[in-house]
Amino acid sequence: MALYPVSAEVIHQVEESLDDEEKETMLFLCRDVAENLAPANVRELLGTLSERGQLSLATLAELLYRVRRFDLLKKILKTDKAAVEAHLRRNPHLVSDYRVLMMEIGENLDKSDVSSLIFLMRDYTGRGKGAKDKSFLDLVIELEKLNLVAADQLNLLEKSLKSIHRIDLKTKIQKYAQSGQGAGSNYVNSLQASLPNLSIKEPSYNSRVSLEPVYGLTA
Repeated sequence: MALYPVSAEVIHQVEESLDDEEKETMLFLCRDVAENLAPANVRELLGTLSERGQLSLATLAELLYRVRRFDLLKKILKTDKAAVEAHLRRNPHLVSDYRVLMMEIGENLDKSDVSSLIFLMRDYTGRGKGAKDKSFLDLVIELEKLNLVAADQLNLLEKSLKSIHRIDLKTKIQKYAQSGQGAGSNYVNSLQASLPNLSIKEPSYNSRVSLEPVYGLTA
């Protein structure tokens, strides 16, 4: 059976329900799968990925799960946190472990931590404008563009976290590296994102067809 994109109505509902920080996070999480795009906003990102066959209801559920919007999983996609977790254990991920790691580190940094990191990185990034409003994810993107940070290149960030006495987050990076996740395992890149096992088939009127029996997603 043919594969079907996520409807514009669902994308609109999701975009309308996210706050600015959640939108920023979602754009960051999708930087690998959207590497040939320069989306201005979440609606454009999700719409384009859907048109290209790179977004399914299952992968949209993964994104909502990553930004902790479990309420939208239930309200819009008619599924729940446990079902998404079960799916992620059995299937490749849309979002790389590296991007999830960066998101989690950002969530655990307060404003003073971020300010200190931005200051420490001035030797590499320059002073720049708008540093006061820069988030940790903004900093990571800037460092990625300079080829100073990548999934398998986190020494600079690790060193900087040690300098601001966030040994807990430095240790988090070390565990990630030791697990072999730096190689980008268990996620799909932009060329693989349309694999059949990450797509929802066209729902019938008589039954609720989903990726897995536990995955109660409907269009």
